[in-house]
Amino acid sequence: MRELLRRLSLHPFLAFEIVLASFFINILSLASPIFVIQVLNRYVGYGFDGTLITLTTGMLIAGFLNHGFTVVRVRIASAVNVGPDRVLSEMVLNCLARAKMTTMGRIPSARIHELMGGLQTVQSGYDASVICSVLDMPFFILFVGAVFFLSPVLALITIAAIACTLLAGWLNMRRGKRMMDAMRNESIVHRGNLSNAITGADTVRAFGGRGYLSGVFHSQVGKIQQIKRDMVQGGTRGQASLQTLAMLLRVLVYAVGAREVVAGSLSMGGLIGASILSGKALSVSASFMKSRSMISQATAMMQSLQEFLRQPLESETGTVLNDYKGAVEIKDLGFAYPGSTGPLFEGMDVDIKAGSVVVVTGHNGSGKTTFVRLLLGLIDPGRGQILAGGVDIRQLAAPWWRTQIMYLPQEPTFLNATIKENICLNCPDIDDERVERIVEAAGLKKYLDTSVKGLEAQVVNGGAELAVGIRRRLALARALSVKGAVAILDEPAEGFDIEGLRIMDMVINSMIKAGKTLIVVTHDMRIMQRADIVIDLSRKPKPQVSYTAEAAEECGKDKAECKDDKAESEAVQ
Repeated sequence: MRELLRRLSLHPFLAFEIVLASFFINILSLASPIFVIQVLNRYVGYGFDGTLITLTTGMLIAGFLNHGFTVVRVRIASAVNVGPDRVLSEMVLNCLARAKMTTMGRIPSARIHELMGGLQTVQSGYDASVICSVLDMPFFILFVGAVFFLSPVLALITIAAIACTLLAGWLNMRRGKRMMDAMRNESIVHRGNLSNAITGADTVRAFGGRGYLSGVFHSQVGKIQQIKRDMVQGGTRGQASLQTLAMLLRVLVYAVGAREVVAGSLSMGGLIGASILSGKALSVSASFMKSRSMISQATAMMQSLQEFLRQPLESETGTVLNDYKGAVEIKDLGFAYPGSTGPLFEGMDVDIKAGSVVVVTGHNGSGKTTFVRLLLGLIDPGRGQILAGGVDIRQLAAPWWRTQIMYLPQEPTFLNATIKENICLNCPDIDDERVERIVEAAGLKKYLDTSVKGLEAQVVNGGAELAVGIRRRLALARALSVKGAVAILDEPAEGFDIEGLRIMDMVINSMIKAGKTLIVVTHDMRIMQRADIVIDLSRKPKPQVSYTAEAAEECGKDKAECKDDKAESEAVQ
């Protein structure tokens, strides 16, 4: 309810108009029972047609005014939500794009999907119909007061029915919240397994995973169906309770009212009017409890979204270096994943001068890709620093730092956009001529020439449907579009055919000639022989760093310090 009041407070004039419209709508709702009372008591009693015409005309005018106010109120109430809904969506999108992967990576993807779907839950919980029903609730006093004017006893019966309605609605809301929480948790697990089955479709078929999935899915679907049945039964019981209360109210109103009519303390028109008014009061309270349930769901989802939004974000307003040449210095770097028995590596010290060629090697799981992610600033080190131009990359503006890195990931993924949009992702303003040169340099032209739409062809499913070699070429083109001082290539030879390897060699040679700082994750001896620095992450916990004589001299390193393994150093040279 607090969020609803906050949204209304953002537009005080619109809120005033909604309240004013609600006032007129509820006042005009009295026209129907007054019309019935006056027709039965005055026209039926005296038979004067002028009275009937006057009453009918007044009722028609009231009905049209009520309709007009209702339409206007809904339109104004809808306008109240436009700004807050847009701001919330932008905040969630901003968090998705900027949240630090150190924390973001710990959230299951199914949970993130559930939170994204929760935006609609929040929007539904505060939509125009909910706002209107909440603002209508105080006016139940108006209808109960009108009943009291006709018959205090019938007013007490109406109040009792409303109290029962509110109590039943509150109990249903609590039960529904428990069921929704259970449904949400089961759905997250089920969506996660379903997503895994879709992305691993080849594995399911090639290794006979159907039997395992069948057992898992049957168990999960059974739980979800049981929760759904409980929710349906609970909703049915709640609806039946409200219908029963409405029926009991009518019965009691007519039964007690009939005795008052016979006793002469209430007219027949007054009895029917009281029945209409009591029914209206009960309807307002039932509508309020339904809206209150929707607000409760929206509030719970808002709390989840706010918790999601509290993740630390990458800086967009940090330092920007005007003349960055590509120097990178690593000081006492260490990293350990949460829950691991020890650090992935620690105490790493490397001084990479601009234009150096660095090879990162190590066995599977030694931390090569993690090291690359640290260099990119996607995750933060557990200790130590990575300096670019003498500045800790955590103090740099993250968007600027990413424009300084030509990055080729080992397993590239793409956005569901056109090939051109994916290539130009980090530099959307490059001209078509340069895009053509990039496509040519990456060896992608032959593929695009066979495509009907060429650069405008749509990438779907994150590029999973593209051949491995095409994905790698597209990723290379995306890297080449960035005019960065540093190039980070994670297993650049992987996934390429002979032609692709030739193209990759040409790209690496051109980067070296252009004076780019080249950091390559590879076991390729041809590249290792050209390296100035080799970082071996297989050595634990402190990686071994080997320099060539020239690099050692440039860095001011002691020869004995930099070459712990003479044979390895000679191989590097």
